[in-house]
Amino acid sequence: MPRGGKREGTPGKAYVNRTDLGMDYAPGDAAAGGMQAPAQQAGSIMPPIIGADQVPNLGDPTNRPNEPVTAGIPYGEGPGPEALGPMPPDPTDPIRMVIQAMMMTTPNADLSRLLARLDYEGR
Repeated sequence: MPRGGKREGTPGKAYVNRTDLGMDYAPGDAAAGGMQAPAQQAGSIMPPIIGADQVPNLGDPTNRPNEPVTAGIPYGEGPGPEALGPMPPDPTDPIRMVIQAMMMTTPNADLSRLLARLDYEGR
């Protein structure tokens, strides 16, 4: 099979007589040019296109001028991680899974308090 050299064709045009793809296209197929692709159909749900000027970058002014940059971390000025509140539970923590299973079989206040403590710790 020859390789390289000038190729003939029209960009954006679907060629239905191609045999190297191993697929047969029906005359009404989108690849055959008979029907629009789903993204081009009227009324399709497409995500909005975001322009480069809509994406924030490091040169933009801050949205929170009265809050230190280090707010929420355990270093520097501002409140630490405790200001963020309790963390969401980790569903894969084996201790949490055992306590939840025990709570489902025999619920009691002690197990409920243990789960609340794990929720607060983010486990």
